[in-house]
Amino acid sequence: MPRTTATFSVSVPPEMAAELERVRKAEHRTRSELIREALRHYIRAASVRSVSERLAALPEAEAAPDEIAAIAEGRRQFRAGKSIALRHGLDRRAQRPRAKKP
Repeated sequence: MPRTTATFSVSVPPEMAAELERVRKAEHRTRSELIREALRHYIRAASVRSVSERLAALPEAEAAPDEIAAIAEGRRQFRAGKSIALRHGLDRRAQRPRAKKP
């Protein structure tokens, strides 16, 4: 039967090893569990950084004068306490719930 995990050897400074042991004991977890969780966090953060970098590279278009005016008007209405209800799919009728089957 093939292994479901890969094994790595990792070197860390003694201070980090001591901290890892302290956290491991306090949380009643194995070293492997802590390292896996740390890697998941790092990989997720790296993914977020990658998306942020790609978004930052997108060109920005200047707003048209009518768009700027519409935004300003919306802000004035918001400050005045007026609100506008927005609906997704304005041309669609609301779906009615189906009757439950007995």
